[in-house]
Amino acid sequence: PSDRVAGAGCFGAVLMRDPELVARCTAAIAESVAEFGIPVSVKCRVGIIDRDEFYSAKRANAHSDPDLLYPSLHHFITTVSSASPVTHFAVHARQAVLGGLSPAQNRSVPPLLPELVHRLATDFPHLRFSVNGGITELDAVAAHLRGGGGEGE
Repeated sequence: PSDRVAGAGCFGAVLMRDPELVARCTAAIAESVAEFGIPVSVKCRVGIIDRDEFYSAKRANAHSDPDLLYPSLHHFITTVSSASPVTHFAVHARQAVLGGLSPAQNRSVPPLLPELVHRLATDFPHLRFSVNGGITELDAVAAHLRGGGGEGE
């Protein structure tokens, strides 16, 4: 984004902090394209974490513990899907580390947690989920389609 947009600080993964805003935005987008029959989807991460928290020795395992991450991800999906017409979520299976990692590092440093996306698919059978991130082999694609995940990298 431009410096003007980036300076506002409310774009990209940081929007996960405000699922109500995401729901309002997606509802407005859906309303504006309704006459064209264009579906609106959301791409998100399994969570967000500030750089200091990510690297803190005290929370060394928190960034990769699915049981600690899932409640906030579940809340995000519940809020957005119940207050907007979004039924498809493309979920990048890594946390986004805010403030400190480059975009390239954010695509490789945080661990992959595709099991969280599979858990969402189980908990929200009326919604559609796509796993995104680190799937580089056809065998892994097939495993994810079966709902079992795979190595991913």
